Amino acid sequence: MQKSNSADNQQAIVSEAEKGWLAGLIDGEGCIHIDIDKNGAHPYLTVTNSNFTITEKVVDIWHKLGIGCRVQTRHQNIKWNPVKDVQIIGYKRLKPALIAIMPYLVGKSDEALLMYRFVESRLGKRQYGPSSGYTDSELALVEALKTKKLRNRVLRDYTPDHLERVEDIVRATRRRVEAGRNAQPRLISE
Repeated sequence: MQKSNSADNQQAIVSEAEKGWLAGLIDGEGCIHIDIDKNGAHPYLTVTNSNFTITEKVVDIWHKLGIGCRVQTRHQNIKWNPVKDVQIIGYKRLKPALIAIMPYLVGKSDEALLMYRFVESRLGKRQYGPSSGYTDSELALVEALKTKKLRNRVLRDYTPDHLERVEDIVRATRRRVEAGRNAQPRLISE
């Protein structure tokens, strides 16, 4: 049996479970973003992980879907494990990637929809590079995506409060001691 290079046949070999797994990973470990610089807008979807088995599975699913991706290994800190970034970059790659995962996304479904609308708008033009300019609606989509990302960011303070922890330990120890003093001796009957 010959393998077809058409996207429809390649998509058929990716199970719904794999698409759901990938979407869940993107929800938890992924980023849907647009960078803007003097050369224009650069939309991308990235999954970053230090478990290379996971990133290899991500690459495998994208390739089964007929979507090219870029893989980059980074060493952020010598104390940390290296990480791999798996990126889908560019309008023509992002559109089928978003179509494949959007039905399964939960946490990043709004970002995916905004990105999809932006990508669709750009691909609808005869020329969609930065020289073609951006419409007000496209700029609004970019701004909405940035605003959504900022709203979803959870800032946590992981600074340990040692004094509070010591007080908790003292209270727990005191309760155990008092419970031991107040306990009535039990007779063991035979």
